[in-house]
Amino acid sequence: MRETSTLSAPSRHHYEARGLDLPAEERIVETRQQLIESCRELDGAGRASVLVGDGQHLRHRLDGAVVLRTEGLHRIVSIDRHSGLVRAEAGVRWRDFQDALHAEGLSAGGYALQPSTATLGGLLARFRPGPKTLGMGSLRDGCVALSAFSPESGSYDYLVAPRKAAGPDLRYLFIGAEGRHGPILEATLVARRPLESELLIFEGLPLSEALGLLEAIYRAGLRWQWMHYGASSERLQIALSAPGALLRGQIRWIEANLRLPDAHLEVEALRARRRWLEDRHPARRAYSRAERASGLWCTARALENPPLDRSTPGVDDLTITAFTPDRVELVVEHHAPLDVPMPGVIARWPLRQNLPLVSFTAAPTGTEAS
Repeated sequence: MRETSTLSAPSRHHYEARGLDLPAEERIVETRQQLIESCRELDGAGRASVLVGDGQHLRHRLDGAVVLRTEGLHRIVSIDRHSGLVRAEAGVRWRDFQDALHAEGLSAGGYALQPSTATLGGLLARFRPGPKTLGMGSLRDGCVALSAFSPESGSYDYLVAPRKAAGPDLRYLFIGAEGRHGPILEATLVARRPLESELLIFEGLPLSEALGLLEAIYRAGLRWQWMHYGASSERLQIALSAPGALLRGQIRWIEANLRLPDAHLEVEALRARRRWLEDRHPARRAYSRAERASGLWCTARALENPPLDRSTPGVDDLTITAFTPDRVELVVEHHAPLDVPMPGVIARWPLRQNLPLVSFTAAPTGTEAS
């Protein structure tokens, strides 16, 4: 029988606010060694275990499982201001990670918008279909080194350098695997020295026009730091960053060949806007907008033919957080089942999905970083 009486009121609230089942047992780990020992113990006993940070990307039921909470693994291990390499434990929250970089004169602005309370390990472990998109905000492509643990094969470390001493590159057994092979313990990401930046805001753009503008900018060889489009507000926001003369040249090209922005935000206002959007990211499980929402990856053409927009039955809003013509990443908020035939869809699932652990792994133990 499932035992939940040992959970404190704050722990119960943590799961209930995110639409998660109450686990049979909860353990809060403070060190990577504690996490490794718990994984070994539970695997040896044949008990199902699930790794939980904040829980936003958790897609499997906790009913009957032992939860290993990773928020205690919140150290920034090292920041190299010269190389821009940042090593951090997997339980560090995305907001705290950005703040630590900002304090050292570095920036994570080159990565796409993420839920502010998501853990670094959870962001790396979540499934993200499609090709690599280096330079277009992909967190997994910015991960240059990784430490992880597998109950079957033991500890794994992929070093930043020297490459010949790093051994085989097995990072992608853990990145994007949703904890199937074991927990991510630490990760090293590339950060940037801040350049001149500007946020271009375009108002009154229907979805079709926003997609056309994004594709035109992309085809012109311009690469934004991050972008955000909300269908209900019809507002497209594009953050550009480059050395001063190049940045001004990019903006002039957009204005002369495509469309005049309705507003510009400078660096500090841009950073504040990013924080505001990440606090309200529709993928946050504890955020009300995630109650009935689906994550969707598709081609840009799939959104146009047949159209998927606010006129689609049951759809309340769409939020695009990453774009290339071959892969658009968006969240669709809907009040009815999203039953739309869309050739070109790469993947789609409800954000508050709770799948049984048995479908996740054939072994008695199932884990998922979040």
